[in-house]
Amino acid sequence: MKTLVSALLVVGTIVSASAKNKTVSGNEEHPQLPIHMVAFEEGEPKSSPEYAVETYIENFNERDFEEMRKVLSRNFTNQGLNRDGSLTPVQKLDDLKAMMEGQEVVAPESQNNVITITDVSEDVATAELITGPEGQRWKEIITLVKVGDSWKIEKIFWSFI
Repeated sequence: MKTLVSALLVVGTIVSASAKNKTVSGNEEHPQLPIHMVAFEEGEPKSSPEYAVETYIENFNERDFEEMRKVLSRNFTNQGLNRDGSLTPVQKLDDLKAMMEGQEVVAPESQNNVITITDVSEDVATAELITGPEGQRWKEIITLVKVGDSWKIEKIFWSFI
């Protein structure tokens, strides 16, 4: 969405500036407006924290560990708060992979994921993800780190809502 707004602002600026170059035909002025083709990609850029979180949760729900693994850091940990107030054991990559093996597959178009990026600095970002089926939804607080040009998920802490 940010890309669309930025592109429209740029196109609007070009059109406004170009409209000042007018030709006169009789008493009537006709603006000479350039025509620009603008292409948009759907979704967030692959180098954004939003993309990393979206890739993680969609592939988690589709049981595609290898695709999901691409946005997880080597130091990934996952821990949660059970409904009774007890903490789950800390999970690492192998634990997450094992947990995913028995879960139901949910296609992305059936997922109800709400991603909010809460903070971004040069090399650390935080996000909030609300996910899960109605009646069993949970919130994940996600810490991401910048690795080269991409964002990797370092830590997840979740709780039911």
